Amino acid sequence: MPVIGILATVASLMIVLLGLPAQIINNYRRKSCEGLAPQLVYAAVCTYTLWAIYGWTKPDLFLATAQTPGCILSLVLLYQLVKYR
Repeated sequence: MPVIGILATVASLMIVLLGLPAQIINNYRRKSCEGLAPQLVYAAVCTYTLWAIYGWTKPDLFLATAQTPGCILSLVLLYQLVKYR
């Protein structure tokens, strides 16, 4: 099981760390969230936050490690959405 957990964690982190920082940087440079669907940001915040909380309370280190960066970065996107709209 640890091998599958490690692979799943790495795959999740790759998706989060490749996509969300690029969007955050793009929004910051443009000082705009134009083209970013608010519903997608709300869904990402809810999903990543709930999975991260579940992972930390279970406790499941693989799940918590994979979801916490997404939680933090999606909250940054939500902040930008509020600030730049």
